[in-house]
Amino acid sequence: MRLTAQAPDIRGALAGTEVQIARSVTAGMREVTDGLKEDLRAEVREAGLGPRLANTWRGQTFPKTGESADAAAYVSSNAPKLIDAFDRGVTIKAKNGQYLAIPTPDAGVRQLWKQRTKGSTDNTLSPAAWERETGTKLRFIPTRSGGVLVADAFYRRQAARFQRRKSFRPIREAGPAKGRTFVVIFVLVRQAKLRKRLDIDTTARAWAERVPAAIAANWQA
Repeated sequence: MRLTAQAPDIRGALAGTEVQIARSVTAGMREVTDGLKEDLRAEVREAGLGPRLANTWRGQTFPKTGESADAAAYVSSNAPKLIDAFDRGVTIKAKNGQYLAIPTPDAGVRQLWKQRTKGSTDNTLSPAAWERETGTKLRFIPTRSGGVLVADAFYRRQAARFQRRKSFRPIREAGPAKGRTFVVIFVLVRQAKLRKRLDIDTTARAWAERVPAAIAANWQA
């Protein structure tokens, strides 16, 4: 008696398995990408650094289209130097004997940033930029630690086109109307210490450990 048997289509079966692996790995890595990105954004917000810096975190999964068993997650910030500074805690020093200009609450910094950065990636509010936006000249007053830049009763001499700006409401309220003849707009220092406020490595490691579970959760038998 002769028995004949047809061997199963091993190549076809393997191909089907590879497709499933590619799907589960890619789906899992997309979840990890989104999860890590959102956790990093939340960490920045909770550190009190604001939504603008938080939203600089971006996430990509490779391949960008299709599926692959070698899919990978990539999360990065569009403001890497600033993120790194708050992640490590660094001392920032002024260059060439100059000063670092730190805006005070009276500068109306949030309103001016919103006004200046609409459609722009430049978030820097320098004394020169402040003068351009307000139409007001700043005056230097030396101090033991460096100095301050002040605005002298600016609301009285300010052009009408500047006075109507909403960004100047808090600045006017902080000015001479409260009995001050000038308002401190910037504090000048030789260096500033940024304390560590982020822990990027711990957050990234936590999501790296979730990769196997994320892939398994997307497996479909």
